[in-house]
Amino acid sequence: MINISLPKLKNTNNQIEFQIIDMETLFEIKSNHDIEYPHRLEFNLIMIVIEGEGTHSIDFKSYDYKKGTIFFIKKHQVHNFIVNPNLKCYLLQFSDAFLNRLIKNSLFDIFDYMRSPVNIQLEKNSLDDILRNIDILNNQLKTKDDEFKESILQSLLQAFLLQLKRYKKRQTLSFKDKEQVIYQNFLNMVHNFHKYSIKVDDYSKKLEISSRTLTNLLNKYTGKSTKTYLNEFLLLEIKRYLLDESMTLQEIADTLDFDEPTNLVKFFKKYENTTPSEYKRKTK
Repeated sequence: MINISLPKLKNTNNQIEFQIIDMETLFEIKSNHDIEYPHRLEFNLIMIVIEGEGTHSIDFKSYDYKKGTIFFIKKHQVHNFIVNPNLKCYLLQFSDAFLNRLIKNSLFDIFDYMRSPVNIQLEKNSLDDILRNIDILNNQLKTKDDEFKESILQSLLQAFLLQLKRYKKRQTLSFKDKEQVIYQNFLNMVHNFHKYSIKVDDYSKKLEISSRTLTNLLNKYTGKSTKTYLNEFLLLEIKRYLLDESMTLQEIADTLDFDEPTNLVKFFKKYENTTPSEYKRKTK
């Protein structure tokens, strides 16, 4: 599997880690990878379909799309295009650093694929509103570089993400303030540090709450117990690493803190009913 960094576009300020491209531009800049083969992103991506119907794969699942479909793909997720000549879309790409400089508490979970769907479907009027804001962002991206440009882009992107969050919020339960802080801290720890050796009690101690409180909170907002949440996240990580041809099973086990590869195989087979090597062959 190839890890894809934020592409560098011609005639742009590469110091600003935010850009909007279309499929035509994507084909022009692709170099050492096939976009139809699963690849892991090193940036965040929002894909907005404006024409065409088909399927798109995210973390080994296929999702149908049509005009008005929006996909939210977080850094380190795996995705691949199923090339469709009729597909027209905007791809908003930005780094964690660019996002973190503007992000507010109300935006932190917009890419939370463990809690909410990776896609939403907009009606025509809502899509038209989104496209108008993309035009504003695009116009600002084309302006001459100065000391104000990045800050203006950050403000515009923040407003744009809040607009998307308004539509996405209808599919999830809203957080209470205290619970949001706990969940956000838990989410950050899992995405940055989770390994097989880290257990439920380790998270509850760091969060200074009981294991029962943590599980009740996760059940409330994700429908999963803490153990189930952690196991599903770990399973996804294993699948992502299995696509990396440069990594052996021993190296994956070491990276994820399994004491030996056989325990990784047992864990994987328990949830997938197949071995990692068999899974890897099927995904090629």
